[in-house]
Amino acid sequence: MNLNVVINGFKKGNIYLQKIQDSTLINIDSIFVENNKSIVLNHQINSPEIFFINLDISKKDNRIEFFGEEGDITIKTNLKNFSSEFEVSGSYNDSIYRKYLNIIKQFNYKRLDLIKKSFEMSQSKELDSIKLIENEIKNLNKRQYLYSLNYAVTNGNSHVAPFIALNEFSQGGKVLLDTIKNSLSKDVLSSKYGVILQNTIEELRTKVH
Repeated sequence: MNLNVVINGFKKGNIYLQKIQDSTLINIDSIFVENNKSIVLNHQINSPEIFFINLDISKKDNRIEFFGEEGDITIKTNLKNFSSEFEVSGSYNDSIYRKYLNIIKQFNYKRLDLIKKSFEMSQSKELDSIKLIENEIKNLNKRQYLYSLNYAVTNGNSHVAPFIALNEFSQGGKVLLDTIKNSLSKDVLSSKYGVILQNTIEELRTKVH
């Protein structure tokens, strides 16, 4: 994977390419940038997975998550809104992942609105209305759950599918995980997240017996 990073407004500092290994975030490549030096990071990968770009600056909003894969990938952003206004190109799996995250963001915004309404009504003691909003939140959560399941199943040729399964349904039981696993292509099934998914299902099966 060859990663080209463009950060408008960034003059000088360290940039790290990171990934999670054995539950720990590790640096796998880095570069010190100054004098408008091109930012190019590299990593040999066996299958697509989640990576992070991290700026070594005293700022909370300094990490970008993206789906990396073989080939040339470009990330464009700016220093002021580093992790909120970035664009990724050259990664098929990241485009699938980004579409998923955009819909999940809409669910989250709707949930926050309902929680805000519930709080306001609790202040005015509107108990009946609070109950209705609580039911709306439950229905919203159910819709998001079904959306995530459907998105994973219908994108079985993407490495995003087993990633969603592991993040959203690892506590949901073997049946749901099996449903997603059965939708995966051979290539995805043999990938990093595909193998972890199969191992997770096997562990659940062993617990049952």
